Amino acid sequence: MSTSRPTLPYPALMLLGNVAFIASWIVILKRPEGWQFVGPVLLLLFLALRVGGVWKYALNHPDPAGRTKRSAILSTVLAVLAVGLWGYTWMSGPR
Repeated sequence: MSTSRPTLPYPALMLLGNVAFIASWIVILKRPEGWQFVGPVLLLLFLALRVGGVWKYALNHPDPAGRTKRSAILSTVLAVLAVGLWGYTWMSGPR
């Protein structure tokens, strides 16, 4: 019997991160009551799950060609750009 804790599979982690990102966009575009707190929390959840999940996968499944690390780097860059766009939308305010 294994003593390790069961964890979610990597695709499920990344999917949950994407769902958190979409939810943060919904929050920032609708701006409901308390959005100043919920939006950034969802965005941090996106970064932790999506970027953390892809890096955990890359480190636990090394690839001799380095494709998993390049994929993790690309995913991180895209996540940073997406967070920057989210922050710009937040700063620009309602239209």
